[in-house]
Amino acid sequence: MKKTLILLLLVAVALPLYAAGKKAPKQKAALWDWMNSASDSALACAHGIWEHPELGEHETYSSRRLADYLESNGFTLEYGVADVPTAWVATFENGAGPSVGYLAEFDALPGLSQKAGSPVREPLVTGGPGHGCGHNLLGTASAFAAVGVKNSMQERGIHGTLRVYGCPAEETLVGKIYMARAGIFNASQVMLAWHPGSGNEVNYSSSLAMTSIKFKFHGRTAHGAGDPHHGRSALDAVELMDTGVNFMREHVMDKARIHYVITNGGGAPNVVPDVAEVWYFVRAPKTEDQRPILEWVRQIAAAAAQMTQTRMEENLLSSCYEVLLNDPLAQLLQNNLELVGPPRFDSADWEFARELSKSFDKPDSIPLDTTVGKLELVPQDKWVFGSGSTDDGDVSWCVPYGCLSTACAVKKAPWHAWQTVSAVGSPVGDKGMVVAAKVLAGGGLDLMTDPAWIDKAKADFVKQLRGRTYKCGVPDSLAPPAQR
Repeated sequence: MKKTLILLLLVAVALPLYAAGKKAPKQKAALWDWMNSASDSALACAHGIWEHPELGEHETYSSRRLADYLESNGFTLEYGVADVPTAWVATFENGAGPSVGYLAEFDALPGLSQKAGSPVREPLVTGGPGHGCGHNLLGTASAFAAVGVKNSMQERGIHGTLRVYGCPAEETLVGKIYMARAGIFNASQVMLAWHPGSGNEVNYSSSLAMTSIKFKFHGRTAHGAGDPHHGRSALDAVELMDTGVNFMREHVMDKARIHYVITNGGGAPNVVPDVAEVWYFVRAPKTEDQRPILEWVRQIAAAAAQMTQTRMEENLLSSCYEVLLNDPLAQLLQNNLELVGPPRFDSADWEFARELSKSFDKPDSIPLDTTVGKLELVPQDKWVFGSGSTDDGDVSWCVPYGCLSTACAVKKAPWHAWQTVSAVGSPVGDKGMVVAAKVLAGGGLDLMTDPAWIDKAKADFVKQLRGRTYKCGVPDSLAPPAQR
């Protein structure tokens, strides 16, 4: 207990000193002061979305709640963009000038319902969804940042355009893919984004390119014991396909990831299944590496159908690029993160974090992050590729893109789990969200008042593309999954 008190005292002393190391310019300080005074309405929006968790492409309340917040603050809304009903673009125009975009998400995850701020498992609705990735905070902080920049533009006569993109179904990698295919993001010159995390840092690592695809096989039913020779087993086709893919693993690059689940394997053992389905995720660090592996998987599926005399059909759900990093935007966000500083957690936050950490396999001795990570820019051939995928990748191939994370959860907390749901619905999540909003707003104001940042971001974008162009992995003829 004594060690804990000493730690809290050290943290309390260190925080003001951190902010004192760098002084924000007067215009930016005024922006952040306004945001301090206006944070209650933004937090109410985040809390409302947390209290009404909805799965991707079904975020009717969440999408509307965030859109209403922006509309009430002077933005014009266009709903149902890219033929996705819960997708929208909110726009504020103030004459000719720079054009800055913000990405907003609001979808939840299944089975993660949990009481906010509770250090033990307490579902609010058994089996219900919950915000295990903090998207209730994500969309709200982006919107709050845009509102803050809008107010500064109006007060100081700054010309330009702000856009907030309401992007549904990030968890299933749907929303931004179909929006990118429709060219929705191309109206902005640069894009800023963030994601709740357990640390405070600019996101300077890429992701894995990924395709989500289902293979359904159609055979012919028959009695499994009395008449099997008249049957053609769709399940046999699924199993042969899976076997072929598993043998293929030896011959793909080390960082490729291929995983699947059988979503339909038949109804009863004594009936030859006439329908069976398997769902695949195919990943690799770069799109040019991932797409040949995907084609190989498709060839194996076709071969399995031929071997079993069944018919195979594909259902392509989504296909996303890896994130294309942008050095100037990373530096811009780092500058603002260092000015804002980390969240300032109080004793109640620390107590909650310590109690919640007891549910972790390996808790951190200092459960909340009160530091700002360093940024080290490196050439593209030295980029680190994370283990996950995000549809932000497609946005980053359409327009220069920068992203950061702030501490909204406890260190070493499992994501997509109830512990994160609890944290992002608590004051810990609130404080991290406000820090993120200030950083995004500060970056947006810099872009509006010093267009040289945009010129540098565009030049780096061209450099990182290396002559490649974006080609959406989902064909124009394919409707979003919820509309099929």
